[in-house]
Amino acid sequence: MTASKIISEYKKDVKTIALTNFIKKNKCVSLGGLCGNLSVVIPLAVSQNDNKNHCFILSDKKKAFLFYSVLCDFLNKERVFFFPYSFRKPYDNDLINNANVVMRTEAIQAISNIKTKKNYIVTYPEGVFEKFPEPKTQKKFTLLIKKKKKINHQEITKTLSNQGFVLVDFVTSPGQYAIRGNIIDVFSFTKNKPIRIECDNDVVERIKVFNIKTQLTEKEIPEVKLLSNIQKESGNDGGFMSLFEFLNKKWIFWVDEISLSANIIEKKYKESTQQYNTIKKTSKVLLHLPPNVIFCDKKHFLNKLKGFSVVLTGHTKNKTNSVFNYNSSPQPKFNKNLSLLADDIKNLCEKNYSVFVSFQSEEQINRVNDYFNSVGSVINYKPILSRLSEGFIDHENKRVFYTDHEIFNRYYKHLYQPRVIKKQKNPIKRIAELNIGDYVVHIDYGVGRFVGLEKVIVNNVERESLRLVYKNNDTIYTNTSSLHKIAKYTGSSPNPTLSNLSSSEWHNKKKKIKRRLVDIAEDLIQLYVERRKNVGFVFDKDSFLQIELESSFVYQDTPDQTKTTEAVKKDMESTYPMDRLVCGDVGFGKTEIAIRAAFKAVCSNKQVLILVPTTILAFQHYKTFKKRLKNLPVGVDYLSRFRPQKEKTDIIKRVDSGKTDILIGTHSALNKRVVFKDLGLLIVDEEQKFGVALKEKIKKRKTNLDCLTLTATPIPRTLHFSLIGVRDISIIRTPPPNRQPVYTELTQFNKEKTRDVINSEIMRFGQVFFVHNRVEDIYEVGNIIQKLVPSARVAVAHGQQKGGLLEKTILKFIEGYYDVLVSTNIIESGLDIPNANTIIINQAHMFGLSDLHQMRGRVGRSNKKAFCYLMIPRLTNLTLEAKKRLVALEEFSNLGDGLNIALKDLDIRGAGNLLGGEQSGFINDLGFDTYNKILDEALNEIKHPLKNKANEALNKITKNNSCLVDPFEKALIPRGYITNTNERLKIYGFIEKKSAEGKFNQIVFELEDRFGKIPKDLKNLIHVMKIKKTGSVLGIDKITIKKVCLVFVFFNTKNTSHEKQKTFITCLRVLDKENSKYLIKEKKNQISIHILKSFTLTKTLLLLKKIKK
Repeated sequence: MTASKIISEYKKDVKTIALTNFIKKNKCVSLGGLCGNLSVVIPLAVSQNDNKNHCFILSDKKKAFLFYSVLCDFLNKERVFFFPYSFRKPYDNDLINNANVVMRTEAIQAISNIKTKKNYIVTYPEGVFEKFPEPKTQKKFTLLIKKKKKINHQEITKTLSNQGFVLVDFVTSPGQYAIRGNIIDVFSFTKNKPIRIECDNDVVERIKVFNIKTQLTEKEIPEVKLLSNIQKESGNDGGFMSLFEFLNKKWIFWVDEISLSANIIEKKYKESTQQYNTIKKTSKVLLHLPPNVIFCDKKHFLNKLKGFSVVLTGHTKNKTNSVFNYNSSPQPKFNKNLSLLADDIKNLCEKNYSVFVSFQSEEQINRVNDYFNSVGSVINYKPILSRLSEGFIDHENKRVFYTDHEIFNRYYKHLYQPRVIKKQKNPIKRIAELNIGDYVVHIDYGVGRFVGLEKVIVNNVERESLRLVYKNNDTIYTNTSSLHKIAKYTGSSPNPTLSNLSSSEWHNKKKKIKRRLVDIAEDLIQLYVERRKNVGFVFDKDSFLQIELESSFVYQDTPDQTKTTEAVKKDMESTYPMDRLVCGDVGFGKTEIAIRAAFKAVCSNKQVLILVPTTILAFQHYKTFKKRLKNLPVGVDYLSRFRPQKEKTDIIKRVDSGKTDILIGTHSALNKRVVFKDLGLLIVDEEQKFGVALKEKIKKRKTNLDCLTLTATPIPRTLHFSLIGVRDISIIRTPPPNRQPVYTELTQFNKEKTRDVINSEIMRFGQVFFVHNRVEDIYEVGNIIQKLVPSARVAVAHGQQKGGLLEKTILKFIEGYYDVLVSTNIIESGLDIPNANTIIINQAHMFGLSDLHQMRGRVGRSNKKAFCYLMIPRLTNLTLEAKKRLVALEEFSNLGDGLNIALKDLDIRGAGNLLGGEQSGFINDLGFDTYNKILDEALNEIKHPLKNKANEALNKITKNNSCLVDPFEKALIPRGYITNTNERLKIYGFIEKKSAEGKFNQIVFELEDRFGKIPKDLKNLIHVMKIKKTGSVLGIDKITIKKVCLVFVFFNTKNTSHEKQKTFITCLRVLDKENSKYLIKEKKNQISIHILKSFTLTKTLLLLKKIKK
């Protein structure tokens, strides 16, 4: 049964029809007895039986959000509008929420359109409290654009500018517009996504809605109203109307807790009056409109409601109202007990109730079915895929709807949220992108400086090239089709020494690196082979207990989490030992994967060792594992310096005898005294915190032991091992439901700022971490915080405290006893306190990038907005590396940026030899990108003696023949097509990347979609890239297209491939077959075929395709 089917069933019910008629006869109805989502189902079923529109006023914002989400699911989001409050504080225009203004405008525009079908509006008291500009004012600020109608570009630009729209390069938030040739992008306040208007001269050809992140079209629409933030722009022009005054008599209001809603409106009105009077007295600025003009009071709210049909729900009922009651009850609490659920369903079925259980995913349905099958229970219930948020038992119709998240006490994920899609950062600008003035590394010429894109005439053909300046002002022009040879320089020096083109210094450096890398590559192959030789333990398939554990996870699994869990299980059930790296950002659910893997091992009678870097994390994991594995037959314990010697001895005995199944410990758990009866799985958490020597110790212990490594910011060699394929890697990119990115701000230390930040968090009943990494004066800092915020309960924690005291302090903070925890960086690893949503890091420049990212990950672990403040001295006093680290952390503050931070960390601080503790120092000189390119070159030059999977895996990454194409036709991106230089350079990179993947249709589609019709020169460039791709596959090193001939060049090297020889012979056969005249010329280390006739780009491509066949 789908969501729509539930509504159609209730629509036909006698009780629903009776309620519909009851509402028609009575102006005001009190409706009682609606439990759970029956409070959404019944109004919707009623709405299907009448010709009215419906407005729902919920008593608070959270309830309204939830109601909106369920309503959207039932109606597939069609004609459902959210009407929020646009201010965060009355009369403060700086705190207006643009996203909320968009939603309010969208709702008003929809209800003003007479042609539209039935509408639904969801709001709450604050939304009703704020009035909206009247239609006359809206008309004044509205610009209607229709398809196939004439428009004047200059007029539109002038109008948008006058209405307060801001001209930008790329549109990312409401109130912005951008112009590129015949394309106008606008983010109007009438739509929750931006609009793209494509013109042919002065005629509108297409109007499209596009995605901010990709800048690509999502759908086409016939017309659009462009409207600025009229609530802000209208000022004293025109009047304002309340929501009620926009609606006609064809609306029914469903009001939840009417007395409470009225009192909230009255409170807000008093607050706005007070704010207005304060501004009037203290400010010399032109006065805002008085509260009675732009806000509603309680009297207005109650009087206007009387003009409509009203259904009152909730506990507030007026004795004079007509009363209509339902007989229903809420879903009982099962607390994850599936046998209790089974008994309950059997009882209901005996009483002839139809039982439906709503699931959020197919996996969850399969898990519950597998559980009932494995315990031999035959349960008569119907699973349905829907988004019900609260279950209910309808005694009138003998229908039961339970929800899986309530059965398992899981978190409910809102599928539909009333919000405007926008990015926190401008997606067009990325940290690794080239800008004019940047230092770059050219793989053939070394370190130079990029000074811009320039047009260069070569053989009477205009080309666009990157101009790179080297030592002694020597210049290299690099064609835009060779961008793969260039990487942005990211070494440690702010002003690196430019390479000398007249010396062999760069060539020698590359040679030296390659010699070193040859050994590494051969070791990689050896490692891969050895790993496949070992035979590991084959773990059992999932038992019913495993299914029960996974079903009871409080959150809905993200797609990546599901995929990673399956990969880990598959590895455990295979014949060779698992060696998997799970890389996921902080708070993305890595611990849950570890719990599932550990439990699977215990179900196969094996023991598990979980290694963690700190005592605090050992204790936290112990608590988490105990909580998740409660009521399951598993013995969990932990070893750390917190435990008294007597307890440690006892734990070691239990581990030896097999009574402890899962042992969590710091490096002390690797002690020779700790002997396992039958160890089957090793889990290493926060891998980046363990030194090389310790990892070698672990390796010796686990020749054929399954190993699972968890990290948010992997270290260089781990990352490289995984990328090359020596280790398996799973990346969890999808954040948990409703998770928000952490707002990150770089600021100088300031007592007032610190006080305000702490007060702000305490006012929203949250907790604060204050990190100060010096034990000597940490208590002084704690006293300063206490003086700044006397009302706060402050605690101090650091690693030199006695175990009992530290444990007690952390526990009390977790339980909410303290408001502020002043601590060293001991909190960085794995502490999970959902109520702590602000972190202040003092002397942030003293920490590494990975440490800062881990500490920031301690906050923002719930659906609340979290804040991270990096306190530093003056920027001028910082080292260049510290500046880079802090800027990178501020830049990479989106969800899932952990991997980006790991790669950026490599660039900033360099890395060691990929296979051990030895430092190569070369990454520091070159940056990670160039280092990888040289590594690939080195791998290419090795003659692999081993014919096995390792060889295949390495061949995949080393086979990188690149063909150079020299055409006589003009092939570039015209400046008139993309005017922004940085964007043009980025598009050259995009074309090259997609060409290498063979995705030419995607190139054409995206360019036409974003910038309009493709000009001839750009079409030529795409043809050149097709020739380059085909030539690379065939092993041709250079293709020169002249007006009089076509030249294919093959370089003769030590490792000349079989493909090159085959292509050469095939080429001659094709030319002989077509009776084409050609010459074969041979020079030192190269052989070329000169085809003596005129060739265009299209003809060249056709010939290459014939050769390829």
